Amino acid sequence: MTQTNMTRRAVLAAGGATALVAAGRGSFAQTEKPVTDLKPGEWSWYPERALDGPVAVLVSLSDQLAFVYRNGIRIGVSTVSTGRKGYETPTGVFTVLIKEKMHHSRAYNNAAMPDSQFFFGGCALHAGGLPGYPSSHGCVHLPRAFADLVFGVTHNGTPVIVTNDRSGIGSLSHSGLVLSNADLKTVEAMTTHVAGKKLPRDKEGERDDAIAIIVSGADRRLIALRNGSEFINAGIGIEHPRLPLGTHVYLLKGVNPATHVYDWMAIGLGTGDEAAVDVQREIAVTARLVIPPDVYAQIARNLHPGATMMLTDLPAHPETRSATDFVIMRDRTSV
Repeated sequence: MTQTNMTRRAVLAAGGATALVAAGRGSFAQTEKPVTDLKPGEWSWYPERALDGPVAVLVSLSDQLAFVYRNGIRIGVSTVSTGRKGYETPTGVFTVLIKEKMHHSRAYNNAAMPDSQFFFGGCALHAGGLPGYPSSHGCVHLPRAFADLVFGVTHNGTPVIVTNDRSGIGSLSHSGLVLSNADLKTVEAMTTHVAGKKLPRDKEGERDDAIAIIVSGADRRLIALRNGSEFINAGIGIEHPRLPLGTHVYLLKGVNPATHVYDWMAIGLGTGDEAAVDVQREIAVTARLVIPPDVYAQIARNLHPGATMMLTDLPAHPETRSATDFVIMRDRTSV
């Protein structure tokens, strides 16, 4: 047994994560199997890989798997069951602002939904049946113990990204908010707004603001949302506008106090592989954005660890974005 495995098991035992939970058609179990070998109801949890930092949840519909990342490092993976035909789970980039430890569905005969984290209308991450194929009414079903663990590490504004294929993860560090060529004095002033801030809290009575930024290539506009409400809507420039931006999601990990650079987690949507993020390509696309200085400064003042930024070629209008549910952007093909 390796020291790594011993440490992992000690951490899991302390949290009770190795318990088997009987539900549905069998026992849902913690396992150290490779992702490709996970059977319905099985999951892996290794929080010691990253003890703090912002969390993101990625759901792959084709794989029927959910991946949990903290500070850009995968700390968990689980089999899931998503929406069946006629009730398909929507794809897109969403944000959790409503969490309920035990929710009862008004739409489905008061059915229990333990560890609910709502990301789009009535769609939520929650503990539920896992038969090995899509079976829900749109929610993402997780094993009971895994749902409880995920509930405990998410924060206000946690992104939930649902794609048809697995998505890649990478890290970007740069002086600018969106990689602008600001001078060092300006950068130090901007990063000071983020330095020392903590992740948004999500406990009752302690909710902090959650910030998301959308850059639409179709509209050539930047929209910033605070807890789902728009507070910036400004025109921007895009260098080489005939070239598509593509779709990119970034999660702010924080600021390096020694070098005054922003550390971002880059999520390459639908790449098919977790390692398939081209960091230089990510840097190149953000470098094409030309943001007015006053808009740039306003964003910098409101940034916090866990803030999300999305670049897209889609227009950012109500058909793809919903302030009510704090959807950053929904894939229109899933409507």
